[in-house]
Amino acid sequence: MVSDSASRIATQDQLDRAFRGLSVEHRTVVVLVHYLGQTPSEAAEPMGTPVGTARSRLHYALEHLRASIEADARATTRGTA
Repeated sequence: MVSDSASRIATQDQLDRAFRGLSVEHRTVVVLVHYLGQTPSEAAEPMGTPVGTARSRLHYALEHLRASIEADARATTRGTA
């Protein structure tokens, strides 16, 4: 049980670091879509952008998050090996 808690905390820390690395525009679209459950089309309006821009920002934000988390995981693995 302690291991599960430690793993959850480590994962949350990893996500927090990756999220802070996003631009304001990318953070905004991630929050609107993934936390508030809006579609990219719905998120575009409060962001004041065309739907295509919202979709593009979401794509690049998620790409950045994945890359950041993978890089963090590789660094962690090298540190323990």
